[in-house]
Amino acid sequence: MSTDGTSPDPGPGPALVTGAASGIGLAVATRLARDGRAVTLVDRDSAGVEAAAATLAAAGAQVLATPCDVTDLQGLRDVVGRAESMYGRLAGVAACAGIEVLGSVLDLAPEEWQRALDVNATGVFNVAKATMASLIDTRGAFVAVASDAGTTGAQGYSAYTASKHAVVGLVRCLALDFGPHGVRSNAVAPAFVETPMAQRIFQDSPEGEADFYRASVPLGRFAMPDEVARAVAHLLSEEASYTNGLVYAIDGGATAGYYRPA
Repeated sequence: MSTDGTSPDPGPGPALVTGAASGIGLAVATRLARDGRAVTLVDRDSAGVEAAAATLAAAGAQVLATPCDVTDLQGLRDVVGRAESMYGRLAGVAACAGIEVLGSVLDLAPEEWQRALDVNATGVFNVAKATMASLIDTRGAFVAVASDAGTTGAQGYSAYTASKHAVVGLVRCLALDFGPHGVRSNAVAPAFVETPMAQRIFQDSPEGEADFYRASVPLGRFAMPDEVARAVAHLLSEEASYTNGLVYAIDGGATAGYYRPA
């Protein structure tokens, strides 16, 4: 509600979140819905995204479930059209979809390398391409989930690291290209987060590897999905109205410098 008696506050505008069936994407969708946004949930896991939307709708949220793979640009354009026919032009976009692909260049098949780039990097490109015209109209905001691996290197994560470096570079270019149109583009760069993806990684890793990585973080633990989601929601909000081109580390100090656990 406006405090000056002139007009009602329209509140936060509609948002779209990819990778919304689980993990960080689901936490972001939940946070944005809690903030009063109408949220379009996108994920290639059709059953998962429908279940996520049903849970949020049961709590009173305005949500739309739209199964789609981020590698499908035309599919994403169709999703945007459907979302905007229901809720109006998008004001916020969170590109959270991603996959883990492990191995050095000697371990990886070319197809594995390409799949990491297709989903993690080209997927963000596709989401930006499908939504940027809307964000220009609304002077909205775009946030991509990168990784601490997108700002440093990560042993045994060649394809994943390269794909996340691409996300960081792309977001910086979005900030430069579309900032003059009033669109803010930023990235978050979490380290390990307590998600199904992390569970899969450590399930196939040597015993004790998860504890090793936790000990390498000065705060002594992995992030929770909602800790990342709060940062994404902030960057999409007017509270971050002058933040553009930022790569926001959410890593408990993991990339601050050399750390020797006690």
